[in-house]
Amino acid sequence: MNRNSQSTAGESAGTDTLPVVGHIQPCGWLLVLDAECSRLLRASANLTELSGLTLAESVAAGPERLLGRRLMVRLRRDLKGRARLPGPLIVQRELAGRLTRLQVHAHRHGERAVVEIEPMPRQGRRRLMGRVTEWLRVIAESESPEVLLDTLAAGVAELTDLDRVVVCRFDADWHGKVVAERLAPGGVSLLGQHFPASDFPPQARSQLEHSPVRSVPDMQAAPVAVVDCRGSDGDPRDELAGSVLRAPSREQVSYQERLGVGALLSIALQDQQGLWGLVIGHGMAARPLSPAVRDAARAVVQMGTQRLFLLKARQDARYRQRVQESRDLLSRERSRLPSPGQLIRRHGETWLALFQVQGLALAHEGQLTACGLVPNRKGLDGLVARLDMAHDHEGPWYTQALGEHPLGDGLELGAACGLLAVPLRLRAGARDWLLLFRHEQVETLVWAVAPGEAARHTAVRAPLPGRHTAWREEVSGRSLAWQRIERLAAMDLGEDLALALSAYEIDRLNQRLHHEQAALAEANAQLEQLAHFDSLTGVWNRYRVEQAIDAELAAAERYGRRFALLLLDADHFKRINDDFGHEMGDRVLRAVAQCVAQSLRGCDHLGRWGGEEFVVLATETDATAAAGLAERLRRLIADMTVEGLPQPVTASIGVAAWSPGDTRKRLVQRADRAMYEAKRAGRNRICLAPVVASAGEASAG
Repeated sequence: MNRNSQSTAGESAGTDTLPVVGHIQPCGWLLVLDAECSRLLRASANLTELSGLTLAESVAAGPERLLGRRLMVRLRRDLKGRARLPGPLIVQRELAGRLTRLQVHAHRHGERAVVEIEPMPRQGRRRLMGRVTEWLRVIAESESPEVLLDTLAAGVAELTDLDRVVVCRFDADWHGKVVAERLAPGGVSLLGQHFPASDFPPQARSQLEHSPVRSVPDMQAAPVAVVDCRGSDGDPRDELAGSVLRAPSREQVSYQERLGVGALLSIALQDQQGLWGLVIGHGMAARPLSPAVRDAARAVVQMGTQRLFLLKARQDARYRQRVQESRDLLSRERSRLPSPGQLIRRHGETWLALFQVQGLALAHEGQLTACGLVPNRKGLDGLVARLDMAHDHEGPWYTQALGEHPLGDGLELGAACGLLAVPLRLRAGARDWLLLFRHEQVETLVWAVAPGEAARHTAVRAPLPGRHTAWREEVSGRSLAWQRIERLAAMDLGEDLALALSAYEIDRLNQRLHHEQAALAEANAQLEQLAHFDSLTGVWNRYRVEQAIDAELAAAERYGRRFALLLLDADHFKRINDDFGHEMGDRVLRAVAQCVAQSLRGCDHLGRWGGEEFVVLATETDATAAAGLAERLRRLIADMTVEGLPQPVTASIGVAAWSPGDTRKRLVQRADRAMYEAKRAGRNRICLAPVVASAGEASAG
């Protein structure tokens, strides 16, 4: 009997008078209760196996008779004020003459409670927990993301005994790539293959974010109808969306058949930005999977996810340190007032390696200075002119395929394919540009299924032999993608370049206008403003803040005068830019600066440190007073409104009070670490950096 005829038979058996509103898998039972968990609204048609009653009798009997008064008391208590049970409930019921252990999960959907019940086979729970503990130990010892992903695949495969377990990572277009795999002997490998974004539609991704585990132990099992017992309103599909028992659609079954899959387990990998990837397990035949094993696999994946993003954060931190070292070197050269050409000659090769680019160009006052392989002068001039017209905010402009973008249309670009352009605003009404170029990187992709004509720019596509259909695609006309940390680093570098060029311009204009005192005074005043104040927010810029910190450090060391540094970072700023545009992001930065500036004493100072970060220099202030100031600023920011923004703005603040022996770099690092601790603790909060004893104090102790 095929799947469709089985489904029809299941729906008609004893449910003729009740409307079918969905389906679940036959490996468990599902009930939908009202908000008070006192009435049965919907139920799976196989409920008679659990209750020994017909559906009509079950509806009349109510949940307490079906599930037992003790279980219902615990269910109501543990669900009170929660979206879902904090953990599964284990009960024993007599089924078919045998005492059977059952696992009960429940979650709320609006004003209803969705209860899922699954049989729980007897197995060595201690042995299972021991295996989980061992895999958690191996995960904790993994020192690279690549090793960790291989460990995740191996751990889930060992726990579940599935034939193939893969880790699939999503790219920016929601195409998936298999980056790790554990395969049983004789299996067909998917390692390195891609899955098109059409295989992961938005609805499916949304379901995974709310219900991160999907288990289908038998793809060919006849689904069980879920029937409406009381004519309830609402969309039943939403209630089933978060259910681990929900039956796969016919399309999903057909898709898995093409891959030769008889059983499926998928567990979402999620970071703070959302869905990062999936751990997917395949059984080539139907494979029963107990709830305990499924939960154990999820625990391993959750721990692996935390370790993965910790390792990635460490990689980002190392990259940021390399960027900071380059910026520190550039900062030390400000007093020498290097020209644009000198800057490029001294640092160009370092920046090429740092940003993995083949060429860079600095456009300053109509002059172009380049390093590496860049378009010719005509192409660069056209590019700068179009950027000036098309780009109207302070953020970077970037693309992987410049030749396919209208901005590059008709220009002589040479080998340039990817472009990251950073605007440098040195004076009112004019911008210079730092341009980073990447060459084309031709990539051959192997797709597990046909990606569709619109999926990619394709030079060649041909089917490959194998158990399932695979497609080879050659992708051209694109460079490596610009990672977010690279874009942020380029913006930081752009700020330092703007300061260096401003200082150079001040010196050059001073020399040119030596005999024109009136014009010289006016130019110096304007350039002083530009050199010391941020053009977007009007507060001090980083260069001026650094000067003030150095002055306070000198006074503190000489007179013992206390002061503190507050490092403030707007929460979820990237999301605001992505959702509402960079103009709204600029408006938020101006609002934060105005809110903080109006709340400071006359002896305190505010500056923009870079991006969405601000620094408050609080003079004559100890750690306690600084923490109080930080909390007051945090509340003021959380209470302010930004025109056109339908959500509040919050900030995480790190506080570092001066300690004897502090340098500017050390003080800023302590405040930065405290700010990131506030981020990790949940954002919209302050964190006080611990006081670190100086070298002299440590040796004396």
